[in-house]
Amino acid sequence: MPSQTPIQIHSSSDSKTSYAVIFDTGSSGSRVHVFCFDHNLLPIGKDLELFLQTKPGLSSYASNPRSATLSLSDLFHEAEAAVPKDLCPFTPVCVGATAGLRALGVDASNRILQAVRDLLKQSSSLSSQPDVVTKIDLGRRKKIVALLKKFVA
Repeated sequence: MPSQTPIQIHSSSDSKTSYAVIFDTGSSGSRVHVFCFDHNLLPIGKDLELFLQTKPGLSSYASNPRSATLSLSDLFHEAEAAVPKDLCPFTPVCVGATAGLRALGVDASNRILQAVRDLLKQSSSLSSQPDVVTKIDLGRRKKIVALLKKFVA
């Protein structure tokens, strides 16, 4: 299992606003959430900056990882458009895959996750590390959701 890099949410030195982009790629579909914070990591407003979803989920593309990335492409572009261009390099992105990919088996799910990592590296101006595209179990997912709820409540 790869080591985990902590997700660091920070803004550029010229801005008091920070953003974070979270993808939840479940078996029924993929969703993107864009959060906006002030310099103290307090939410700005009560709503997400962006929430979009697409169907089907990544596990539907077991035999064609490239199609999996194409299914996320519009969501990536919309997420980047929701973040000011000058803050994109400072905006972390995290892609969490849940039960659907775990059910595919190691080889198929790893190929899909690698294709998503390649998409981020080649096509995204958001800040990402290879290990932020990962399968997450229910316990870890609950911890992430609980943490995010604290910021958007």
